[in-house]
Amino acid sequence: MLVILLITLLFTETLHYFSIQNQNLSMVYLLSVLIISLITPSYSYGIISAVISAFVCYFLVTEPRMAFSPPSGYPITLITMLVVSVLISAMTIQTKTQARLAIERERRVQLLHEINQRLLASRDVETIIKIANEYLADYLQCPVIFYIKDPELFDKGAYSDASFGDMTTEIFHNEGERKKVHRIFKYGDSMKQLLDSDDCGVWYVPLISEKNILGVIGIACYGKQPGAGKVTFAQTLAGQILFALELKHLTDEQNKAQVEAEKEKTRGTLLRAISHDLRTPLTSILGGGSTILENENLAPDVLRNLAGDICENTKWLIRMVENVLIITRISGENMKVAKTPEAAEEVAAQSVSIVRKRFPNYHIHVHTPDELMVVPMDAILISQVIINLLENAIKNSPEDSLILFSLENRGGYARFEISDNGQGIPEHLLDNLFEAHPPEREQAVDASRGMGIGLSICKTIVKAHDGFIEGHNKDNGGAVFVFDLPIGEDGNEQ
Repeated sequence: MLVILLITLLFTETLHYFSIQNQNLSMVYLLSVLIISLITPSYSYGIISAVISAFVCYFLVTEPRMAFSPPSGYPITLITMLVVSVLISAMTIQTKTQARLAIERERRVQLLHEINQRLLASRDVETIIKIANEYLADYLQCPVIFYIKDPELFDKGAYSDASFGDMTTEIFHNEGERKKVHRIFKYGDSMKQLLDSDDCGVWYVPLISEKNILGVIGIACYGKQPGAGKVTFAQTLAGQILFALELKHLTDEQNKAQVEAEKEKTRGTLLRAISHDLRTPLTSILGGGSTILENENLAPDVLRNLAGDICENTKWLIRMVENVLIITRISGENMKVAKTPEAAEEVAAQSVSIVRKRFPNYHIHVHTPDELMVVPMDAILISQVIINLLENAIKNSPEDSLILFSLENRGGYARFEISDNGQGIPEHLLDNLFEAHPPEREQAVDASRGMGIGLSICKTIVKAHDGFIEGHNKDNGGAVFVFDLPIGEDGNEQ
């Protein structure tokens, strides 16, 4: 300010030296007041410079110079110039203030939009809290804390805090503040007097949703409330955080309801499959057993046929019960299985041996690699997948046909492949091949004796092993099923 006034004085003295009219010189002082008001931060500089400029102009510009005894009209000129200078300074400062506030509002809006985008993209409560603390501490330039639970009731996981610069979060962690937060969680809106108190060390903003408190934000104000702009920002951000938390809770409830609905749907499908599939073999077993008991003089070949039917239906029932037990086992713990390194060739050999005993009239050709393949798996579950796929190939192939089973290493995955020369898969069933409940009027590929749940079980088991399964028709007739399991590091362990 002083430098500009000095420059103005030197400039006007130079103009006076060249006999420039006095009224033009007064305009130069008005210009200096305007420049000072533009580049200084408060009203005081502009007003002081206006007063100084008016008296300097009155002392040096008006005749007689270097004296305060002008003609009678000059005091009015002095007062007018002083008023004009002060008004120019005030309007300039006001314009600057409005421009600064507009920039601040635009920055706040952009910041809130950025926060809103990040909050909506968040998938868990921890991320929401982290985002809230990060932006609040940075914008308000003070430590903040986010209580998700009542600290008096929960010792761990009740809060997450964020410091700012050299200011720590110790102000939050004393018995008095904990009791305040406890009362906020307990009474909610009735704590307004505490929240608005000017002598509190922490300013609290509760997140209330339908009278339920989802959280409490604490802002270290050190005995005084933040400015109006910061209060508005904090309250607006609190509303966004509340919306994000409500959306997260709503999404969780929806997901939970969807999972429960899927469980009920699967349970209903399983019960229908069991009730449907049990009826036919049990009726056959009952009929065969009753015939043997009521007719003591049956021919040996008739007895063998009846006993064979009873054994066949009993074996089928045992396999169905095994599948049901597997479904029950995998449906818990989010489809997680305990995997241990197993020799894939041994698991495959045992599975093929079981199927060969059940179906001696079918030829199963096995091809395995020369090197040992150790794959992390639950051997019992993977054996059941191989058995289900081999039985499915046999059920859809004519007797004495050849079933091909191969095992190979495909880029870090153990590939199991079962193919047959049977009737193939109907085109309209390819899209629902592994569904436990195919669309109406469509029968599952593995449903020759009922609704069929074998392929659905195979998909569930393979998926639980982080693998992939697919099935398609061969060009020369028949079908092929392939599933891959990750081998893990070094081709041996996961």
